Amino acid sequence: MEYVKLEEICTIVSGGTPSRSKSDYWNNGNIPWIKIKDMKSKYIDSAEEFITEEGLNNSSTKMLKSDTILYSIFATLGEVGILKIDACTNQAIAGLSLKEDSNILKEYLYYYLKSKKKDVNNLGRGVAQNNINLSLLRKFRIPVIPLHQQKKIIEVLDNVSSTINNYERELALLDELVKARFVEMFGEIEDCDKWESKIWNEVVTIKNGRDYKKVLVSDGGYPVVGTGGEIARASKYLCPENTIVVGRKGSINNPMLMKEKFWNVDTAFGVIPNSDYLHYQYFYCFCKFYNFMKLNKATTLPSTTKADLLKIRINIPPLELQNQFASFVQEIDKSRSRIQKSLEASQELFDSLMQEYFG
Repeated sequence: MEYVKLEEICTIVSGGTPSRSKSDYWNNGNIPWIKIKDMKSKYIDSAEEFITEEGLNNSSTKMLKSDTILYSIFATLGEVGILKIDACTNQAIAGLSLKEDSNILKEYLYYYLKSKKKDVNNLGRGVAQNNINLSLLRKFRIPVIPLHQQKKIIEVLDNVSSTINNYERELALLDELVKARFVEMFGEIEDCDKWESKIWNEVVTIKNGRDYKKVLVSDGGYPVVGTGGEIARASKYLCPENTIVVGRKGSINNPMLMKEKFWNVDTAFGVIPNSDYLHYQYFYCFCKFYNFMKLNKATTLPSTTKADLLKIRINIPPLELQNQFASFVQEIDKSRSRIQKSLEASQELFDSLMQEYFG
């Protein structure tokens, strides 16, 4: 198979950031300025921030045309997207514009680059701040195959991707349905006039997490959990089943419901609702919809404190009503489980096809 270097088929440029101290570079800007955070799907058509013409002309960022492929080269490596708008990027993202005589379709290049994310992360590992430079990117080798084969690969992968996206939308709709029912039954979580309310200190117990390395780690036992998910297994547990994990540092706005006993790490709290007042499912949804970021006082890594958590006020609706809500969520979870299995199967198919096509 013939291979070409990326620089042979693409014009490659990196982005930049206009000075934040210059308000004229940002205020009332209308030029989309893309960050990795904006690269949420195959096609990128919106930005969280905008810069002005003055900001563009007085920085290293560059205007990229629609259909430019974006590729992340700093911190979070190997994210890929295709611009559907004219936009600029920050320095963590390179813009790849296909040359007219490349004989490579942009969607084919998109999928090829996406398939190499693990390899790129291995390449960047060990480098300061986990990055690759443009010199490395330019030397990437791209397989050249006939256009009709490229089109077939694009068609197949687009179809599977569409299926995955549909399942993800269905899961998101179920989340919205649960939130809508919660508000319908109990009102907004900040509104404490409809029901008796108490502060957390009166109705929950909070377990501080501990370093799991101090616990005998084994193949069985209990999961070791932070807000990023399970990371190991331990021979002891700190929290009972139906405890809600709330982040202490880092991911503080991503609570988790644990249905089994577990050991929580020192960057997460285990919050145990008192069943005399709170059904765990009602309390978990309260936590999901609560904005813990407003408790953050840190300037770098977001963090919460036990003292601040214990001051949170929560409505205490009748347990009968909470049980009704829990039954509703249980039925939703059955649908969620079916969709999740289908999503995982589709993702496995997508991954196997990427391996088959690109190795």
